Amino acid sequence: MKLELCIDSKPLNVEIDDVVAGLLAVRLNLPDSEDHRAALARYLSEKGEPWILDEEHMRRRVLRRLILDIADPALVIRHLMADE
Repeated sequence: MKLELCIDSKPLNVEIDDVVAGLLAVRLNLPDSEDHRAALARYLSEKGEPWILDEEHMRRRVLRRLILDIADPALVIRHLMADE
């Protein structure tokens, strides 16, 4: 899933796997039936602030935050069980 974040009024394009996006959507309690791109971009933009250094540093920072947000075993199991 390609997302365009806006961190401190600066655009940042990131791409995350659909499964990772699904796990974050579960973490944020987003409804299953809608496109989550805007909500995920807004959330990651807020969590990525403030802008520091360059785009590559910011991408790594956002991805680290994303990993911390979804690194909950109960969340992963809940996401996987929702498909059954």
